[in-house]
Amino acid sequence: MSDDTPRQLEWFKAYVASGRAPRWTMAPADIHGFLTALAMAGPILEENWTDWVWSGEQPVFASDDEEWNVLSDLLACEEQVRRNVGAYRMLPAAVLPQAADGRFMAADWADGFLQAIEANPSPWKSVSENAAESLAIVLAACHDNHDGDYQGLVGLDELDEINLHLRLICRLMQQEPELTSSELQAA
Repeated sequence: MSDDTPRQLEWFKAYVASGRAPRWTMAPADIHGFLTALAMAGPILEENWTDWVWSGEQPVFASDDEEWNVLSDLLACEEQVRRNVGAYRMLPAAVLPQAADGRFMAADWADGFLQAIEANPSPWKSVSENAAESLAIVLAACHDNHDGDYQGLVGLDELDEINLHLRLICRLMQQEPELTSSELQAA
């Protein structure tokens, strides 16, 4: 995704701010993590992944136009994430909320990534067996999601490491034969 990511999902953000969205609706960072993992694993029907955005609840829209605009925002974001799979930075800093100390809050992104694995677990079996270390590094912020001291914060160096492991996982998901478990550990 490009650096204009924070300006995306404007209709979606306005809808969430309206108070009409389901209580546990994903935030933009969650959505990006969710869509990244889905894109790496292969296609899933739109109605299946959008249910996860709303945490299984039925969204209530003020009008058909609002519904169309919000869903169009989500589909445009999904398309952009799919185009970016395998890029150097699949997780750009611009999609993460920034903390006061210059680090980034990656916990929600990692939670979204994990939810996508739960939504479509089958393609992830080989990754969990062959690249467990890379997957653990990518999801590490998820573990600290509710810890008041750490809150899944990462600096630019950690973000670069996450992106390295995302690229390695992506190659494995695409079943590139030259990528082995020992190569993952050496990287």
